[in-house]
Amino acid sequence: MSMERSRRARFTNVAPTAGEFTVAVLLAGLFFFLSTPLVVQGGVAWATSGGFALPNGHLLDAYAGLLRGRFGAGLHRGVADTLPSDAVMWVLTLLGEILVLGAAVVVGMWMRDLTGTGSRHGLATPTQAAEALGVPRLRKSAAVIRPDLYARSGRRTPVGSK
Repeated sequence: MSMERSRRARFTNVAPTAGEFTVAVLLAGLFFFLSTPLVVQGGVAWATSGGFALPNGHLLDAYAGLLRGRFGAGLHRGVADTLPSDAVMWVLTLLGEILVLGAAVVVGMWMRDLTGTGSRHGLATPTQAAEALGVPRLRKSAAVIRPDLYARSGRRTPVGSK
């Protein structure tokens, strides 16, 4: 392995591209948008009938019922009868969607701060480094800080490299 290859490997950006984040966010958003009405329905069923109820094995029936504006499709008859009116369920679903959207915004802002444009992952700017260490110490340590730019002259190259 040559010295040049190891320098390139050290300074290579391995963070995911913006396209990968976009696809992941869109898929997660779609999942949470589609699952929120069923989770609200299950929570209300738990509050009214004493058991959290999801349409196990009847997911297509449940979404077909939601498209028609009816909650309780795909659930057992006893559980579906204990649900409040569809208008109340839609209001609760809207509140659930707002809660999910708010949580997504908070997580998105946190992720942007963590990995987004301008995040330096703990690296100081040249001005901050000069302020903290002082210019003479930075110049004296330049070969250690940036060996690719300030290599010591007169150093022998390892055997097998250029």
